Amino acid sequence: MKNKTLLMNKNFLPAWIIYHAAVLVFFVITLIAFPGKVGIDSDLFNLVPKSISMASVKKADDKMMAVTSQNIFILVANEDFKEAKRVAEKVYGQLDGSKNFESVSLYSDVGAMSEITDFLYENRWNLIDEKTADDILSSQDAAADFAMNALAQAYSGFTMLPLDNIESDPFLITEYNLHNYLGSVQNAGTAMSVKDGVLASHFDGKWYVMIRGILSVSGAKLASKNNAITEIYAACNSVNNGDASGNTTFVYSGTPFHSHESSNSASREISIIATVSMLVVIVLLIFIFRSVEPLLFSVGAILLSVGAAFIATLAVFHKMHVITLVFGTSLIGSCIDYSLHFFTHWAGNQKFNSGKEIKNHILSGLLMAIISTGICFAILLFAPFAILKQMSLFCLTGLISSFLTTVAIYPYIKLPAERGNVRFTAGFAKVVSVLEQKWVGRTVISALFIISVLLIAVFHNNVKVKNDLLTLYNMEGRLLEDEITASKVIQYTPGGWYIVSGDSEEDVLQNEEALRHDFENITEGAVGYVSTTNFVPSIQMQKKSQAAYEKLLSMAEAQFESLGYSSDEAAMLSEKMRKDFSDSKDAYVSIEAGNVPDFITSAISSAWLGKIDGKYYSVVLPTKVTEYTTYRSLVENNDNAFFISKSQDISADLDKLTVMVLKFFVIAYILMFIMLKFFYSWKQAFKIISVPFLIILVVVAVFATCKINLEFFSVTGLILVFGLGLDYIIYMMENEKKKNKAAASTDSTTVLEPFATLVSFVTTIISFGALALSSFKPVHLIGLSIFIGLATAYVSSFFYGRAAHKEGKK
Repeated sequence: MKNKTLLMNKNFLPAWIIYHAAVLVFFVITLIAFPGKVGIDSDLFNLVPKSISMASVKKADDKMMAVTSQNIFILVANEDFKEAKRVAEKVYGQLDGSKNFESVSLYSDVGAMSEITDFLYENRWNLIDEKTADDILSSQDAAADFAMNALAQAYSGFTMLPLDNIESDPFLITEYNLHNYLGSVQNAGTAMSVKDGVLASHFDGKWYVMIRGILSVSGAKLASKNNAITEIYAACNSVNNGDASGNTTFVYSGTPFHSHESSNSASREISIIATVSMLVVIVLLIFIFRSVEPLLFSVGAILLSVGAAFIATLAVFHKMHVITLVFGTSLIGSCIDYSLHFFTHWAGNQKFNSGKEIKNHILSGLLMAIISTGICFAILLFAPFAILKQMSLFCLTGLISSFLTTVAIYPYIKLPAERGNVRFTAGFAKVVSVLEQKWVGRTVISALFIISVLLIAVFHNNVKVKNDLLTLYNMEGRLLEDEITASKVIQYTPGGWYIVSGDSEEDVLQNEEALRHDFENITEGAVGYVSTTNFVPSIQMQKKSQAAYEKLLSMAEAQFESLGYSSDEAAMLSEKMRKDFSDSKDAYVSIEAGNVPDFITSAISSAWLGKIDGKYYSVVLPTKVTEYTTYRSLVENNDNAFFISKSQDISADLDKLTVMVLKFFVIAYILMFIMLKFFYSWKQAFKIISVPFLIILVVVAVFATCKINLEFFSVTGLILVFGLGLDYIIYMMENEKKKNKAAASTDSTTVLEPFATLVSFVTTIISFGALALSSFKPVHLIGLSIFIGLATAYVSSFFYGRAAHKEGKK
C-alpha cells in the first residue's frame, strides 16, 4: 500500500523532460557522427530479411545484390531501327555523366574490336579453352586435325580477322579464341545482338535498342525527389515530347523501377492513412467531448509521440524503411488510448476535483497497459530482422512518450467548468446493463471459441505457415507489361546464382571451373551463364592451354610449309614462335596482376566479387533457372560453392522467422502471466491470459476461411495484438476493482472507464483498419491480423470484465 501511495503521488514531469530530451540529444549526436547517412530507405529488397542460413558468404551475397539490384534496362522501341537508335542516343546523352548513375552504356562493348583482338593475340597461348586443349593433348591426330582446320580456314578466306599475323600465328589461334570470346559474350548475355554499334533486337515487328545503367548510391535513394528513376522518366518524356511522330515507346525493366513504384505507393498511403485517421479522430473527439481542449492536447500528444518515435528510430538504425512509417501511423490510434482515458474522466467524471486525482485514478490501469504492451514490443527488438526491430522501436518509443505525456502533463490541465456532458455515455450505460449479464458474456465467448474451432476444422487444409516472397509485391499496370515485354525481348531472367569461394584468386577460379563443368553437364549446354573464367581462366587452365600450344609448336614448320613458305622460312618462323612463347611463358592473365583489359573487366563486373574478409568470391550467374532443386543439388556437398535464389531463400528464411516470432509469442505469454499474477487472482489472471489464445483461434479461422497463409507479417501482427489487446481487459479489470459494487450500473459516471476503452478501441481499429486496406501486402497482412485480433480482444475483454463484476456482486 505504501509503494502504491508513493506511485500515485509521484511527479512524472521530470521523467517526461528527461525522456524526450534524451531522444533528441541521441538523434543530434547521430546526425553529427554519421553525416549524410541518416534518412529514409525505400529499397524493396530491404523490406525482407537477409539470408540467415549462409553467414559465411553473406557479405559476398550482399555485394552481388548491391550490383544486380541497381541494374536497370531501358528498351527504346520503334518499327524503324534508325529512329529507335536516334532516340536511344538522345536519352543516353541526357543520362550519361549524371551523378545518379555509376555507369550508363548504349554502345556495344565489342565495338572496339581491335582492342579485343590485340589482347587475344598477345595472350593466344594462354586462352585456348579446356575442351580444345584436352583434345590437342589427347593425341597427335587431334593436334593434326586442329592444324588442318586452321589451314582450311586460312585458304577459304572466311575468317573474321585478316591474316596479318599468320607468320606468328599459323594455327589461327587468335581467330579461334575470338570465336570463343564472342560465343562466351553471347552465352553469358541476352538475346540482344550488335547492330550498328548498339545492342538491339527485332521482336514482334519492332526494333528494340537497349540502354543499360547501374545506379549510384545517391541515385538509388528512391525516397528522394532527385533519384535515378525520376531522371530516367524525365529524360524519356522530354525526348518523346519532341518526337513529332510519337511512334517511339519505352520499356523499363529492373528492380529499381519496382522499388520506386512501391516507395511512391507507400508514400501516398502514408498520406492517405495519416490524413483520414487523423480527421476521423478529430471529428470523433470533438463530437464526444464537445470541447476543443481534449482534441488539441490529444493531437499534440500524438504528434509528439510520432516525432519521438521517428527520431529515435533514425538515431538507432540511421536508415528507417518507409514501411516502418506506414506501420507507425497506427500510433494515431494506439497512442491516443491513454489520452482518452484521461479526458473521459476530465470531461465526464464529477467526482474528481483536479487532474492529479484523475491521474491517480487511472494510473494503475495505464501502468499495467504500458508494461504489457512494452513487453511484447521489447521482445521483438531481439528478432534478427531490421524492419521488425524498427517497427518495434518506433511503436515502443511512441507509446512511452504518450504514456508519460498523459501522467506528467495532463494533470496540470484545468478542469472544465461544466462537466458530465460526454456524449453516448448514457446510452452506453443502457447497453452495458444488458450485456453485463453473465449468460450474455458466456454465450458470446463460447460462441467465439466454438465457431473458430469449427471453421479451423472445416478449412484445416488452408491452415499453413508459409511465406512466398513473390506474393509480397504484385506487379501491375505499366510495369507489369514492361517486364513481360522485356523478358520476351531480352530473354534474360536469372532466378538464382552460384557464389564460389576460395582462399586466393587462383583457388576460386579453379573451383569455378569445376562448377562450370558440372553445370554444363546437368544442363547439357542448353543454359547460358555469366562467369569470370569464361574470360579469365585459372593459371592452372592457362598452363594446360600453354601445354596444348607447345604441342602445336612441334608442328609449326610443317604448318608454315603447308601455307606456302619455304623450308628455310618455315624453320626461321617456327623458331621465332618458340622464342616468343618461351619469353612470355610465365606471363599469365590475372585480375590481381592488373593485366586484364577494361572490356573484360566490364564483361565480368557482375561475376567477379574479389576479396572479401580474407577470402575470394566469384559468381556463376545462369541466364535462367529451369530446375531450382537440380541447380541447388549441384553444390549440396561442395563447401566452396553455394546456390542462392533470393525468392526461395528469403521465403525459407521468412518461414524460420515466423516460427521464431511464434516462440517470442510464447515467451511474451509466459512473462505476461507471471506479471499478471502479481496484480490479480489466479482466476482473473487466467481469464486475462486466455484472451491471446482466443485471438489466435479467431485469426487462424478467418485466414483459413479466406485461404490466406499465416505468413511472417500476419504472425508478427498477432504478437503486436497480444500487447495492445490485453490493454482492454486490463482496463476492464481495473475498473471492476475500483467500482462501488453497490452503485447503480446505469449511472453514467460508473461506465466512464469502459466507455473510454470503447472509444480507444474505435480509434485504434480505425488506424489498423486503414492499414488492412493497404495495397502493399506486408502492411495489409499486419493490418488485417491486428484488426481481427483487436476486435476479438475488445469483445472478449468486455464480456470477461462484466462476468467478473457479476461474480463479485454475488
